[in-house]
Amino acid sequence: MATTKRNTNKHNRIITLGEVTNEHICETIQQIYEINNEDRSKESDKREPIKLILNSPGGDVYDGVGLIDVIEQSETPIHIYVHGQAQSMGFAIATAGHVRYASKRTTFMYHEISWETNREKLQYHEQELSEGKRLWQMYDDIIINNTKISQRKLDAVKRAHKEWYMTAEEAIEWGVIDEII
Repeated sequence: MATTKRNTNKHNRIITLGEVTNEHICETIQQIYEINNEDRSKESDKREPIKLILNSPGGDVYDGVGLIDVIEQSETPIHIYVHGQAQSMGFAIATAGHVRYASKRTTFMYHEISWETNREKLQYHEQELSEGKRLWQMYDDIIINNTKISQRKLDAVKRAHKEWYMTAEEAIEWGVIDEII
């Protein structure tokens, strides 16, 4: 299982992220806060960027949107470098960086959100369906606001009940990333 790790060299601040779990996201958020605190006396445009290295199969949507909120609020710029994969929730996180890069063989993937439900009464499932729709729209809004991808395109993927895979070159065309490295 992947972990987050902070490089101790303050001039080359690197955070790595794999699977989107509560533990990994909490560590990543803490590290971003610590770096922003270290930079508090610097003007925003004079801050050395945080390098968030992402290789993620995805994971928990709630945790992922929490990290995206922190990335968006960070006064220290966060540059995301995707190597290998940015799938599911990792895909949404990849779109959130102030500057976004990917290596040439990176695979990106968007699909329908999912989560487990237990054997419960119908009312419980209706509540969960409502929450799932709210969460899915939040997920889609992140992608729409950070890329050239429209709601119409995402709805077409949903109707097909498929995963939408894209290469780094396609990710450039769709505005998912800014540059291939």
